[in-house]
Amino acid sequence: MKLYLCQMNVVPGKPSTNFETIRKNVAEAVAAHADMVVFPAFSLSGVMAGDLFLQQDFRNKCVEFGEKVAKLSKDVDILFGNIDSECQNQNFFASKGKFSDKAPTEVTIGMDCSPFLVGKSEARMSALGINARRTQKPIVFLNAVGTQNIGKRIFAFDGSSSVYNADGTTAYQFPAFESQSVLVSIQNGKATVDGAFGVAGSQNHQLTGISKIHAALVYMIRENLARMGIKRMVIGASGGIDSAVCAALYTEAIGKENVFLVNMPTRFNSDTTKNAARDLAENLGTPYMVAPISEILNAVCDSLGKCSFVRNDTAMKVEGINYENLQARTRSASVLATVASILGAGITCNGNKSEAMVGYCTLYGDTCGVMCALGDLWKTQVYALANDINKNGEIIPKASIEIPASAELSEAMNVDEGKGDPIIYPYHDKLFAYWVERNKSLDDSLKLLDKGATNFCKELGVNEEFFRKQFPTDKAAAEDMRAWYRRYRGIALAKRLQFPPILTVSSHPFGSESYEAQL
Repeated sequence: MKLYLCQMNVVPGKPSTNFETIRKNVAEAVAAHADMVVFPAFSLSGVMAGDLFLQQDFRNKCVEFGEKVAKLSKDVDILFGNIDSECQNQNFFASKGKFSDKAPTEVTIGMDCSPFLVGKSEARMSALGINARRTQKPIVFLNAVGTQNIGKRIFAFDGSSSVYNADGTTAYQFPAFESQSVLVSIQNGKATVDGAFGVAGSQNHQLTGISKIHAALVYMIRENLARMGIKRMVIGASGGIDSAVCAALYTEAIGKENVFLVNMPTRFNSDTTKNAARDLAENLGTPYMVAPISEILNAVCDSLGKCSFVRNDTAMKVEGINYENLQARTRSASVLATVASILGAGITCNGNKSEAMVGYCTLYGDTCGVMCALGDLWKTQVYALANDINKNGEIIPKASIEIPASAELSEAMNVDEGKGDPIIYPYHDKLFAYWVERNKSLDDSLKLLDKGATNFCKELGVNEEFFRKQFPTDKAAAEDMRAWYRRYRGIALAKRLQFPPILTVSSHPFGSESYEAQL
């Protein structure tokens, strides 16, 4: 039996577009003398089509195009996924130009339209191999590629389709994040690849860990900017790790000529970070501009200082945290947004999951952007991603990796003096993940600490010696936990709800109403 397996890019809400992809692959399957051509689940509708699923007109169109797919089966059997008129997901088998119930039995076929999440495809591959060995029957697993979203969360569909022999061994692994069709012969419990069509020779299917996250982020950036019609991006390049990693990802996705880096220094920015921003642009080969903002800040402060309320005597003196926030908002909402308008571009949000978790960011400042590439990565993962980007040579400057992470908004954040963010990332990332990814409460973490620092650090995966240097007493650690948890469940929630759409790579991203209900 010859199967033509199509790991196709399913475009959500576009049954006509998906039908054309299906028709093209059916013609190729006929030319390859295949007995059956197989497509993923939801191959006409997509799985994340939002409110379109509530519209009877959309459901009818999906059914209509499903009938058109059935008519293509005159010369080759077709197995595909689609919704029915009641919006239920179904797998449809068509033969001789019409729907049929007689699907093949000599091979087990699984069809999905499932997004990439860290570790998901590896776990699935292991389970499928075990199942093939248990049933003594070859297994085909076919997944979609492309990107889909649920508004505030964007997903990459990695494909990572696979074929297994009856003994559980892998016969073929499709490339990740790429469309590809493969002709497979099934005989006597063994699957043999007769030919691969489309993108061949890709190494993406061999990626794991941070390297696969890297590929997923670039893929989502490229696909979604194209879908939104955005060809250029403007990035505030501070010299820090987050903006440097974002610049590298966007450059890889859309090309160096389309990524514009802008450094916006004040008296608080060190030569170290300013030079790092310049070096990053040199390494990437992107357009680069220095746009000092001190005069703009002074003008705002002077102008407001001359103003006053009627029936309130609060002086309009911009200082402290208000001056820090003014810097952040001036950079993003004023300078970067204006530069992007001139260039016909979008702007990025360079924030990460650690900052979003506790609201260490400025609304209408560094939270602005078309989408948030690092919003589902803890800060420690951002550093790991920087090292992956640099694996074939320095792109992210060494200084950006080695200096303390800092917003550089006051003298208290002087990186040359070793001063930086209040978040102690090697520890707090583990604590935050304990709350978010393991669904634990503040009380859970406090009770865990009561069992002793050794047990606490082991459970979180934190170096105990490092932990004790930061918190000499359990009381200090407990107070720190309470302070961050208050922010996490308080003001930070309001900020997270206004974050741009987040590129999702984990099973516990922010940006979902069920996770972020305003209780």
